[in-house]
Amino acid sequence: MSEFKRQHPIAAVTRVIESIKQNFITIIILLFIGSSNTEGYFIYLLLGGIAITLISGVLSWVVFRYRVHEDELQIKKGVLVKSNMYLSKDRIQVIDITEGLLQRMFGLVKVEVKTAGGGTETATISAISRGDAEALRTELRKKRMNGEGTEKVAEEEEDEILGQWKLSTKDLVFAAFTSGNFGLIASILGAVSGQMDEFINEETIEYVYEALPGYSDVTLIIGIVIAIIVISWALSFLGVIFKYSDFQLEKTSKELIITSGLVERKHITVPFNRIQAVRFVEGIIRQPFGYGMIYVESAGFDQTQKGRSIVLVPFIASEKVSTFLSEFLEEYKEPEYQIRPPKKTLWRYIRRPNYFVLPLIPVIWYLLEYGWLSLMLIPILGYLGWLRYQDAALGLGEKILRMRYRVVSRTTAIVKKNRIQNIATSQNPFQDNKDIQNMTVTAASGAGGMGFEAADISLNDTFKVLKWLMNEPYHEEEGEASASAQIES
Repeated sequence: MSEFKRQHPIAAVTRVIESIKQNFITIIILLFIGSSNTEGYFIYLLLGGIAITLISGVLSWVVFRYRVHEDELQIKKGVLVKSNMYLSKDRIQVIDITEGLLQRMFGLVKVEVKTAGGGTETATISAISRGDAEALRTELRKKRMNGEGTEKVAEEEEDEILGQWKLSTKDLVFAAFTSGNFGLIASILGAVSGQMDEFINEETIEYVYEALPGYSDVTLIIGIVIAIIVISWALSFLGVIFKYSDFQLEKTSKELIITSGLVERKHITVPFNRIQAVRFVEGIIRQPFGYGMIYVESAGFDQTQKGRSIVLVPFIASEKVSTFLSEFLEEYKEPEYQIRPPKKTLWRYIRRPNYFVLPLIPVIWYLLEYGWLSLMLIPILGYLGWLRYQDAALGLGEKILRMRYRVVSRTTAIVKKNRIQNIATSQNPFQDNKDIQNMTVTAASGAGGMGFEAADISLNDTFKVLKWLMNEPYHEEEGEASASAQIES
């Protein structure tokens, strides 16, 4: 494999599709906005953009070459700006082989080579045969060793599978039913529908009134809202089915291997030494049924995005999380909760979610016929604040910090002490009067960090957490003295 090789020509099409996927929402929004404001010229601009992307994809395929030379993977790419990438075998941590829909149609796969360097971009070979991919992975896993003056080549042995977890069909369907993604999709559809003047105009509305007697403006708006919710939920359902079909998690001595996907078969490898934290998130729809989703924060994963998390388990009962962790991530033992917000902060929690809506309610009441209904938001948000107070808690183990908090969904974060990047505190004048402050714990994730927040923690308890982080003994009198000093300062 010392001679430079090219990818399969389908890599040019793959590049075009990837560009369209990355900008899909932007294209859809611009399509509606542009088509309604440029008298049809926008479609030519859009087609021109697609043509340029296609030509760029073909040229990128022509110049892209790769080879394994001695102890390096070498990649040459770039149309206008030529670039050469050299990845040492010793630095390579993960070699993922993924089958996208287009690759599967031609019997091809995509190979992603990831290194341990915090700022190093992933080397991706978009389309090669599975045979070439396996040969490349074998070649990259060979390590040269010098022994008694003779150079030897040793091949790293495949790791034994120590544990396996699969998502059943029943749980997959239940996960799709309870997915909270439809809210995001509904907001996008709502934004797009606002630009559909060509389709939803006065003539269309009159036609609907004639076809459906008894309809009014109010029922029409309610009907549109219901239609958006139903379509969003259907898209969300299908998205979960496609993404997590045949989901499988395997554990070896060095890493976790995640495989899933109906149309695009993804393969993600998570080395244990890259895991920074574990999160269990219970959405507002799944929590009443006792289910949630487990994420891991991995430094360097998808280094183009900040705070990018990996879904470790897409759907699991909350009562089974401890058992799962003891089997697959035994170091992440959950300490008991010892710290909670003081009782005097209860009304702060209840009031806080209403701060943003109280100024808006008079405006909504004045502008809309049924704007007075916005008053119903006050008790609903107050209840959300009460839930936040009930859920907020921290637990300190010998090497583990456990934090539970709620924004809308309830999150339980488990972070190893030596993986904590920093702990930051903040305090406003109102908190100063009550001897409380907010605390944020940050762990590395993706190209940046993932923050876990606890609100209105007493100064004494914050001091206890800082002492724990610094491996220093905590004394109650010392904590009270520190709190008093902060108050005086």
